[in-house]
Amino acid sequence: MTAQFKTHTDSATRLPRSVVVPRQGRRIVAKGMALKLLRRLSPDAAGKVVDNLFFSPRRLPLPIPYEYLLDEATSYTQLQYGAYVIPVYSWGDGPVVMMVHGWSGGGIQFGAFVKPLVKAGYRVVVFDAPAHGRAQGSQTNLYDMADVIYKVAASVGPVEAMITHSLGSLAAARVVVDGVRVQHLVMLAPPRDLDSVVTCFGAALGLPAAMVSEQRRRMEQKFGLDVWRQFSFDELAPNLATHGLVVFDSDDESVPASHSGRVHRKWPGSEKLQTEGLGHHELLSHPFVVERVHNTLATAA
Repeated sequence: MTAQFKTHTDSATRLPRSVVVPRQGRRIVAKGMALKLLRRLSPDAAGKVVDNLFFSPRRLPLPIPYEYLLDEATSYTQLQYGAYVIPVYSWGDGPVVMMVHGWSGGGIQFGAFVKPLVKAGYRVVVFDAPAHGRAQGSQTNLYDMADVIYKVAASVGPVEAMITHSLGSLAAARVVVDGVRVQHLVMLAPPRDLDSVVTCFGAALGLPAAMVSEQRRRMEQKFGLDVWRQFSFDELAPNLATHGLVVFDSDDESVPASHSGRVHRKWPGSEKLQTEGLGHHELLSHPFVVERVHNTLATAA
């Protein structure tokens, strides 16, 4: 059944301080309980398991919708990123619209956008980040994702627009602020910052605050204390000197609507589209969202 939804384009309201936690499946609850038990026996071992889980995305579940489009791609190339091969697909000719998927996602999740944008005269480019989709690897992080976005953008020439989803929005914003020029930037369900992602990760597993704090310390040791500022829309959004649209859903259980709303508020001149009933992933395929994004690119051209 098609989700029923409403849209809102007014300004974002005051943000609540609480963190909204996604529904917990039995496997997630079991992992959390096992980690808490392990922590009693060996805090260091438990911390290492949490760290491994945090940087290990899941592959898209099979069957993958729109996968047939990969066989119809106008071009297919492979980029080398360290030891990993990154697949890049594109359809059509014209100004480049580059898609950036989120954590545990893949480029083909943007399949609903391909034919409408190609018909409108764009070249649509998708890729899989390390440890995602058909790319090699088992672990990755936001710095890797940002590096790959930069590498793909450089390989396809001038990028007219980027359409991003979830955590991929943070990586894309980092790249744009650091110098990759785009005319239009559309973000679907962007989280407000990496810090809140860590908080939601710990909450989903039911981890005690001490274990979440330990994960933060491990990340600071790995990437430096600046990692939180590097991937925060409070820092990034005011420096996004490009036309923007933030799309998010009131019923999103992965990224709270208030977090995405904050991104809109911090991004000068950005537009906002808020839906109800689509959740986190249906934003990627619902006809209304696809049409609105297409119209936004056409109007702003």
